[in-house]
Amino acid sequence: MMRIRLVVAAAVALSLTACGSADGDARTDRQATTLAEAISDPSQVDAAAYVRAALATNLGKSAAFSVLVAEDLAHKDVKDPAVRLVWRIHEDVSDTDWSRSSALDACYRAEFGYHGLTSAPERVTCPEHAVPITPPPVPRRDIPETFAPALEALLGKLPPAPSEAEVRGAVAAGLVPPVDPETRLAAVPPEVFVQVRGADVGVALYAHTGIKDTQCLMGRRAAGEVSVWSLGAREQEFPCGAEAALAGRRVG
Repeated sequence: MMRIRLVVAAAVALSLTACGSADGDARTDRQATTLAEAISDPSQVDAAAYVRAALATNLGKSAAFSVLVAEDLAHKDVKDPAVRLVWRIHEDVSDTDWSRSSALDACYRAEFGYHGLTSAPERVTCPEHAVPITPPPVPRRDIPETFAPALEALLGKLPPAPSEAEVRGAVAAGLVPPVDPETRLAAVPPEVFVQVRGADVGVALYAHTGIKDTQCLMGRRAAGEVSVWSLGAREQEFPCGAEAALAGRRVG
């Protein structure tokens, strides 16, 4: 039994160090693993989105980090990897009274799919002459926090028996997507669903924010009372529609 344990331990140690000439150490290994796990949930829509997610992490914002390869992979099943990234973690020379270490460029390859990380980061030789990737900015697709009080206010100001067109016009005028100060791009407006039944009104705003993730904001005016609430769930689990809003359906 002891011999088997030693063989297994030796095999594990070999698998952790079998990286050829690829540089890296325990610290960069931990950083690579932390970053990969952070950007794998929620899943991103494509390679460029994974790069943006990586550059938004604490490590990604540092001068020590850069993404060198971002590939969208052909895949047939949700279990297959759909994206491959290679990133570099740089460490400067460290020279103290206690220790000294050389400069280091550690590169890691990881793959991601529909359910997130499909292949844990592994050390690889840094590609020669690679240029750090900076993907172009994209507009935000989430529902801004300001939309909830704005929706409540406009529902309260609607005429006694509005038409659907009047409600849609009020929503378009009162819920204007903001411009991102960093990218200077206007956010993508959410889908709007409206249902009117006499004096009662139901409105649902739906935003698709990622490969699987959505946001839903609902509001209704019923019997003269206005209420607004969010559904923090995915569309396939809870309906996000005007009929549900008019009925006052909530999670929990």
